[in-house]
Amino acid sequence: MKYNIKQLRKVQSIADLEALEIGALSYDIGYRGGTLGFNGSDVATAFDVDPNYLPHHFGAYVNYLGGGIRGALNVSGFSDKVTGRKADLLNELQDACKRAYLEAENEQGLNETTDNEGETNWDALATQRARDAGIDKAY
Repeated sequence: MKYNIKQLRKVQSIADLEALEIGALSYDIGYRGGTLGFNGSDVATAFDVDPNYLPHHFGAYVNYLGGGIRGALNVSGFSDKVTGRKADLLNELQDACKRAYLEAENEQGLNETTDNEGETNWDALATQRARDAGIDKAY
């Protein structure tokens, strides 16, 4: 399958990522952070990139900062030896993984600022502040 930027920008969810048919999508998303992405070798094949230029797991991740606070959404990155259109496509795929990760968090209610009883969800508020500040790890 050929991929294009317009197609990748439409991705908003895990289902959308799976529909790309890049390979098996793996994810573990919870209140203590997690990951979402593809095997780097599958991405290398799909985008015709040297697999040595991609990490083993290609996608998005969130570190747990402690105290119920999750850090900023990050991407796995790739070698600067990948340039031009291929780099643009890989950047778009990483951004798609970030959007899908955030959507999955929202579906789980992790970012709700109040709980079912109307009480303030301090963990969600602190997570949002950490993300606004760009904090991605506690150490």
